[in-house]
Amino acid sequence: MPGVTHDDAPPLADLMPWSVAPPRLGRGWPTAPDAASLKARWDALVKAEGADREALFEPTRSRTPRTAVGRLPGGAGGTERLARASGPCPEPLRVLRAPFDEQWLIPDHRLIDAARPELWRVADERQVFVVEVPEAAGPPLLLAGSRLPLFGPARIRPLYRRPGGAEPNLAPGLLDYLAARLGRPVAPPDVLAWSVAA
Repeated sequence: MPGVTHDDAPPLADLMPWSVAPPRLGRGWPTAPDAASLKARWDALVKAEGADREALFEPTRSRTPRTAVGRLPGGAGGTERLARASGPCPEPLRVLRAPFDEQWLIPDHRLIDAARPELWRVADERQVFVVEVPEAAGPPLLLAGSRLPLFGPARIRPLYRRPGGAEPNLAPGLLDYLAARLGRPVAPPDVLAWSVAA
C-alpha cells in the first residue's frame, strides 16, 4: 500500500484474524520424501501383531493403536482401531514438513496426535496457507501454498475460511476499505501479497 512503511504495518493477526497451531504428528514415520516408503511402512505396521505392532506405531499419550478417532475432513484414513486394522495404506499426500521441504504424509487421523481438523476442512487447491513464525531469524512469513504445513513453532493463517476460496480470512470490511482508499478492487491474494512484502 502506498505510503505505508514496514514499521506502520499492522500485525498480521489484525488483518488475518483466524489462526491455528500446526498439526503435531507425534511420530516421524508417517512422513517421508517418497510415497513408496510410506506404503512400505504401513504394510509393515498392519502385518505386525501385538507388541510388535505397538512398537512400530510408537505410541504417545495422545495416540496408541487402540485410540478411536474419526476420519479427517475429506474422508482420508480409516476409523477402525489400528490394533486391528488391515488393508492398503491411505493414499499419501504432499505436505510441507519444514520450510521449503515438501514431503509425503499418510493422511490418517489415527497416526496424528493433533491433526487440527479445521485446517484439513479448508485445505484444497485454492487455499493458501501462511505460516507465521514468531521471532524468526529469517522471514517471519512463509507461504506454504495449498500444502498443509506441519512444522512449528508457528501459527498457520489460511487465506480462506471455507473450501473453494470462499470467505476470506480477512478483517471485516478490510477489502472494501482498501478498495475505497486505492480506487480499485482489491482481492484477498492482493492483501496477502502486500503482507508478505511488508
